[in-house]
Amino acid sequence: MEGGRLGGYTILRTLGAGGQGTVYLATGPDGGQVALKVLHAVPEDGAAERFLREAEVLPEVASFCAARVLGFGVADGVPYIAAEYVEGPTLQALVREHGPLGGGTLRSVAVGTITALAAIHRAGVVHLDFKPANVILGRDGPRVIDFGIARAVDAETTGTGAVGTPTYMAPEQLGESPPGPPADVFAWAATVVFAASGTPPFGADSVPAVLNRLLRGEPDLGPLTGDLREVVAACLVKDPRARPASSEVLLRLLGRGPAASRRTGRRVLVAGAALAVAAAAAGVAVWASRPEPPRSSGPPSAAFTSLRVPELPGTVHEHASDPVRLTSFSVSTSILSIRSYVRVRDSFVPTGRQRHPVVSPDGQTTAEVNWAPLRAADGNVVTFTRDGATFTVPTVAPPLAVRSPVWSADGGRLLLTVFSGTERAGFVLVDVGARRSVHVAVPAAETDFAFAPGAVTSGGIVYGLDGGRVRAYDGMDTLVFSPSGRRYAGACSYGICGPGPLRPSGEVIGWFNEDTLIVRDGRKVLAVDAAGGTTRRTLADLDSDQELIIHYS
Repeated sequence: MEGGRLGGYTILRTLGAGGQGTVYLATGPDGGQVALKVLHAVPEDGAAERFLREAEVLPEVASFCAARVLGFGVADGVPYIAAEYVEGPTLQALVREHGPLGGGTLRSVAVGTITALAAIHRAGVVHLDFKPANVILGRDGPRVIDFGIARAVDAETTGTGAVGTPTYMAPEQLGESPPGPPADVFAWAATVVFAASGTPPFGADSVPAVLNRLLRGEPDLGPLTGDLREVVAACLVKDPRARPASSEVLLRLLGRGPAASRRTGRRVLVAGAALAVAAAAAGVAVWASRPEPPRSSGPPSAAFTSLRVPELPGTVHEHASDPVRLTSFSVSTSILSIRSYVRVRDSFVPTGRQRHPVVSPDGQTTAEVNWAPLRAADGNVVTFTRDGATFTVPTVAPPLAVRSPVWSADGGRLLLTVFSGTERAGFVLVDVGARRSVHVAVPAAETDFAFAPGAVTSGGIVYGLDGGRVRAYDGMDTLVFSPSGRRYAGACSYGICGPGPLRPSGEVIGWFNEDTLIVRDGRKVLAVDAAGGTTRRTLADLDSDQELIIHYS
């Protein structure tokens, strides 16, 4: 098919072939390169419709540690899926050529791939063919490919049948019931064993021998040690109900989960899960049990009421249907003259001098840190106020200090940037309910930290919650992810960019909803279309160009 066309894509050359089909390097309608997976023809009645139905959710997976699905379809009875082209060797090829991984490299692959699975599962997708050949080690870290394809092609939604690769299949994939996310967790663990030893945990000889050991034998965990060995062992148990969820695995690898976690009798929902990974993976476990309602999308209401805020000074324009509103701000004339205010109904009350307040998404809790602490000890404590009650959480030891608080989408976590003098030196995650914090060192971070899907960002770089560099967004100076984690925007050399240029001027403050940005441009705060960069509504008119830190929640 090289040189031909399929579904609007021009095929350039073959990248590889397997049991499901052939992968080609192709160009899309916009001229960009894609990995085009051309699957086996589906001649039986209803198969094409089944493929389209199953594939419909694939683009919903957040493009963090997973190759983003750009499109899919059926042309002349041949199904195809177009995905982001990630250049690099597969994990299988790397281990075969250079030998097993170890140390930080192995851990980075383990954390990156389980992060991808957590995002895939949260979108309601099951991979069902997770294996070393479906992990690409790109320049910006490991990326998972081919998620959901096995189910879309080989099994009906309510059908049965063994789907997957025998050396990485879970025992339940040989049964009559459709496998779910626990099968992916099992395959992930088997893949980690392969990465560490060069051999799958149940061997790689004849299929009957492998399946016999899979059903009756114990896995060989090879050279794995410590918490990684414990987590992998927990994921390779025969009973899928006893395996930890992908989000739980991630938490445990990051040192934020229980030492032992077993789920018995819990039904795992595969479809209909909200893709809400816009905060750190440390919050995933909370969201799994208390999902965050998705914010609305579309343009904001054209109608609004105006509220004069003399402390800004300026006028705020709001509507009752707005998903967020101005809840706090700080006015600065110098580092020694910073005044901050927090919203109480339709007025703004001052906080303590030199304080930086941010209000939680539910509007019930205010977190504060010092802008410029006069004593070293003042710079490492966060103060929380809720219903008139106040408590503090210590973070880092002097001379380090924390600044720039950011709430997670569910209000369960607070992210802070760590400073050593004037240099950024990492971040702190505060578990508000548990009243404890974790400090992660990241030398020479470029900007204050913000939440990303299952991670954090500084500048145009995504960091894992262990501080490891995961991905770089070329040309981006800052990154702000949408509530679902599916969109991003920020500062670039053009002005404001997403995947492409949006506006030549302005500063991204945050997201109004899933497809609308909050942008300050001079003396205006605007609701801006995240796709085209046009103004949808003015959110505030400011009286001056003075320096402001504005928070919407």
